[in-house]
Amino acid sequence: MYGPQSGIGWPQVYRYPPLFLLLFVPFALLPLRFAAILWAALKFTALGLLARALFSRLGTHGLVWQLLSLLPALPYLALEFHYGNVQFFIFALAGAALLCLDERPALAAVALALAISVKVAPLFFVPYLIVRKRMAVAGLALALTVALTLLPAGYFGWHTNASLLHRWLQQELGVASTAGEPAIIGFPSQSVHSMLMRFLVPLNYAELTDSNYPKLNLGSFDPRMVELLWFVLAAAGYAGLLFLAWRRPQSDNLTIHGVAFCMLLLLQPFTQMGDLVILFWPVCIAVAALHDDADLPAWIRAALYAALALMVLKPLVPDRTTQRLFQVLGADFAATCLLAAGLIGKCLWKPCSAAITAVPNKDSGLAKRRRAGTTQAKTATGE
Repeated sequence: MYGPQSGIGWPQVYRYPPLFLLLFVPFALLPLRFAAILWAALKFTALGLLARALFSRLGTHGLVWQLLSLLPALPYLALEFHYGNVQFFIFALAGAALLCLDERPALAAVALALAISVKVAPLFFVPYLIVRKRMAVAGLALALTVALTLLPAGYFGWHTNASLLHRWLQQELGVASTAGEPAIIGFPSQSVHSMLMRFLVPLNYAELTDSNYPKLNLGSFDPRMVELLWFVLAAAGYAGLLFLAWRRPQSDNLTIHGVAFCMLLLLQPFTQMGDLVILFWPVCIAVAALHDDADLPAWIRAALYAALALMVLKPLVPDRTTQRLFQVLGADFAATCLLAAGLIGKCLWKPCSAAITAVPNKDSGLAKRRRAGTTQAKTATGE
C-alpha cells in the first residue's frame, strides 16, 4: 500500500499510521468488489446507528423531520461513500465518543483513541474534553492512542513500525504547509487556511487534474505571512471554542459538540469535500433547534436557514463551471461558517422566559405588600 508498487505513485500523499494497515488486512484479503460492498455496508450501518442515537438525544421524532435532518448533509455523505474514504468512520468514532461521554466513559475513550490512531485530526477533541471536565476520558484516550500506535510493532517489528510512523509524520507535516496548496489535495479546500491562500496568494491550478478552476486572488502576498495569519486566526478560534466549552453547562452538550465539529473543519489546514460529512451532526442540531425553539432569535434562525439552504441548493446547479466557481469562492466554507455562527448564537442565547417569570413574582410580592398596607390603613381609620 505504501511502496513504489502501490500503483498510485510514490511518495504518496494520503498516508495513514501503521495501525490502519493492520485494520485493513481483512479487506485486502477479500475480492475487491466484495470488499467494497462490505466497506459501504459498514458505513451505512454506522450512519444508521449514529443517526438513531443522535435523533433520540435530540427528540427528533417522525420520519419527515429525520429526513430533513439528513437532506442537507446528503451530498457530502454521497460523495464520501462514493470515494470509499475512511473519513466517515473517523467521524462516526468521534461522534460515538461524544455520545458515550456520560453513560460509558471507557467506551468513549476507546472510540476516540481508535479515531486518533487512524487519523490524527480527532486529537482536536482532547483539550476540548479537558475543558468540558472530562479529564478521565481525555487521559485514557491519550494513553490508549499511544498503545494503539505502538501495537503494530508486534507485527512489523519496532524498527519498521518506527520508520513507518516517522514517514507518516513527515507526510502529515508536509501536507499541513503552504507548499501543499492546492496541488497536494487536488481541488480547492474549504478551510480558513485555504480561503486565505486562494484570495491572498497567486496559486497555480495547472498542476491539478482539473485545471479549469478560476483564479480569484485579490493580492500577491508572501505565502509565509499568509500562513502566519492563518496560524493566528486558528489559534484564536480554537481558544474561543475552548472558552465557550468551558463556560457552557454540562447539560448543553449536543450543541457545543456541533460547534466543535464545525470549528474542526474551519481550522484544520485542509478540508476536503469528503471531510464535510462531519456536518451531519451540526445539521441535525440546527434542524432540531429550528423545529423546537420557537423563540430563537431571528438572526440565529436566519443563519441556520441560510446554511441549510446553501447546502441543499448548491449541488443542484448543473453547470460544472459554476460548480468550480462555488468551490473557489468557498460556498461550503460559507455554509460551515453560518452553521457555526448559528450554533454559537444558540449556545450564548438565554431564553427570555426565565427573566419574564421573575418579573411577575417580584411584582406580585410588591402588590401583596401594597394590598396589606392598604388594608391596615383602612382598619386604622375605621373604613
